[in-house]
Amino acid sequence: MPGFPKPLAGKRVLDLSLLYPGPATAATLRTFGAKVIKVEPPAGDPAARLFPETYRLLNRGKDIVTLDLKTDDGKAELGRLVANADVLVESFRPGVLARLGIGPEWLHAIQPRMVLVSISGYGATGPYRHQPAHDLSVLGVAGYFTLPAELEPKVVRPNIRLADALTVNAASLAAFAAIVEADRTGDGQIVDTSIFDATAAACLTMSLSRSDPDTAPEEQKQVMADSAIYACRDGKRMAVATLEDHYWAEFVRLATAEDHQLRTARYASREGRDADKTRLAELLADLFASRDREDWILIFASGRVPVVPVWEGSEALNDDHLMKRRAIARWVEGDTGFRYPSFPAIFNGARDQDASS
Repeated sequence: MPGFPKPLAGKRVLDLSLLYPGPATAATLRTFGAKVIKVEPPAGDPAARLFPETYRLLNRGKDIVTLDLKTDDGKAELGRLVANADVLVESFRPGVLARLGIGPEWLHAIQPRMVLVSISGYGATGPYRHQPAHDLSVLGVAGYFTLPAELEPKVVRPNIRLADALTVNAASLAAFAAIVEADRTGDGQIVDTSIFDATAAACLTMSLSRSDPDTAPEEQKQVMADSAIYACRDGKRMAVATLEDHYWAEFVRLATAEDHQLRTARYASREGRDADKTRLAELLADLFASRDREDWILIFASGRVPVVPVWEGSEALNDDHLMKRRAIARWVEGDTGFRYPSFPAIFNGARDQDASS
């Protein structure tokens, strides 16, 4: 059986993007076999200065060239690259490519089958299209913070660049679809996607599932006292996710004495737990505060309920499951190397790190 697939082998991708979503999208295409040439301005990619480790991860295996696209020589050299390319990924604001004289018409005149993947903050249309955008600002207007996850919600930015990560997934899928369509029809494709589109799409599934988005958190079905994080006696934390009744039953069997209030009949059903969220949260907080995290890890070591430790710092990188899944790979360049996240899927038993880079 073949190993990790390389369906884009033979494809050439020009990566004109900077920072995170665009370069990560091009990196995904490279993972699946494409050759990627990253075209950077004379000042380079700002990520190389701001986040050098991230820059290194996202641009591994790419050929990097420097072109000043504001000059005739730079545009001419880009034209030569376009003639032999299949995909161009860019992250300029809408209209910038056209002002540089390298818009879709120019690209398709040189390479009719070209797939143009444009990743901007808000997309090429709409009232926000010319506004600057970064991960946090898009989260603010795309609806992320309107979705409460706790009884006492806090507006706190995610611990990862969530909007950017969602954009990579959306743009990569769109790029694959456009490449397949270009191969099928022989016609070039234009993909207009954005950080806003990707983030809003992820939020809308939950937002549109609520009958009244303005109700208090405790009145919203998605907010559950037994789907939350609780502090232990030592200040460390455990994550509880006993959505189904059978998980709840096993949870209280493992975690509580026979006379504990959490074993009362009203909490045995989803409806009962949701009808008394505030008191249930108080009881769970008191329960977890009675033991250290290590004690709780041992209590739930059977793995029969979705109650797990919240790792801190390097604990996550040393997680046994992470290691067994080979989620971290190593990239070697000459005499040096660095770790990077392997593509999050195993094909035919193989990770992307098993294929030649």
